[in-house]
Amino acid sequence: MRRKIITLILIIGLWQGFALSIDKAVILPLPLVVFNQMFNLATSQSFYIAIGATLSRVALSFFLALIVGTILGVFSGLFKSVNEYLAPIFSFLQTIPQIAYILILLVWFKSLTALIIIVLLMILPVFYNNAVNGIKNISNDLNDVTILYHHPFKFNLIHVYLPLIKGYIVSAVETALPQSLKVGVMAEIFVSSNQGIGKQLYFARAQIDMVSIFAWTIWMVIIIMLITYFTNKIINKDKK
Repeated sequence: MRRKIITLILIIGLWQGFALSIDKAVILPLPLVVFNQMFNLATSQSFYIAIGATLSRVALSFFLALIVGTILGVFSGLFKSVNEYLAPIFSFLQTIPQIAYILILLVWFKSLTALIIIVLLMILPVFYNNAVNGIKNISNDLNDVTILYHHPFKFNLIHVYLPLIKGYIVSAVETALPQSLKVGVMAEIFVSSNQGIGKQLYFARAQIDMVSIFAWTIWMVIIIMLITYFTNKIINKDKK
């Protein structure tokens, strides 16, 4: 903890030094000015509306990706024929640049729908690949025992396969959670949504308000850190 505080102080010190040497707030504002703007944002109702709008969209996409990606990954890991169809599709999805997703989906769908699908498609391969790897790493002995007892597939999926690949799913959650928020905000900027963190950043850029851009960026970092922290707390609690 002490080292983190020292590192943070050094970063702020360097930031202060560069800001003073440049002496142009439109390029690099002073830390104190940014922190003051962060406080002003936190005391306004629009701040919480923007965060709530972004988090609600991201949460919907995240849980859809978790459910769909995990189930498809389990099937793909268990059945070679399914994997032969799905693996190329997910490999293709991973190679498409984020900006391409945004531009294509904006033509096909309304803004809100496009936002949800963009985040969904960006993190879906993470859950799929982890689920596939988890299934493939299940011991052959356990697979033999599963076959021996002749339980219905639904029973095996819920009581055998998902518990056995839990570690892989947890790893996917830890990777996809911050990524989904970052992708969601970026998509909001391009989509020009009515509300959200991305919308606030878009307004700040249009007004060349670098102070607000820095303030919102730091708030985003704090939000991601808090979400990651509480997610890890819940995960570690379940492990005990």
